[in-house]
Amino acid sequence: MELSDLRGDERLALVALLEVAVVADGSVSDEEVDEIGAVVDAFGEKSYRNLVDEVSRRFQSQDDLMAFLETIQRPEAREFIYAFFFKEAAGEALRGREPELVDWLAETWNIEIKVDDDGAG
Repeated sequence: MELSDLRGDERLALVALLEVAVVADGSVSDEEVDEIGAVVDAFGEKSYRNLVDEVSRRFQSQDDLMAFLETIQRPEAREFIYAFFFKEAAGEALRGREPELVDWLAETWNIEIKVDDDGAG
């Protein structure tokens, strides 16, 4: 699955979680700039801006966001969005509400967490 494969509410969920990851540390890293750029490229600048505006309008609290995230149903979209969010959130130390949201999302969306074992150690 790719960013462009996400549908309406799935795109909104990804943008909302991306905003959580960016806001949590209070600054935007170069990696986050690259990821935002990839989302803009996939969704189109106008669509991305509309999604950012909708996130600001609809999700005044974490509870609002969590209630919305429960409505995302497509398993492959859930896995893709979760992986994207986890990569962003864990790219730096998890901060603010990120750890709670990462755990809650994995449980709510039934995401199986796999640890790569490359044979090291």
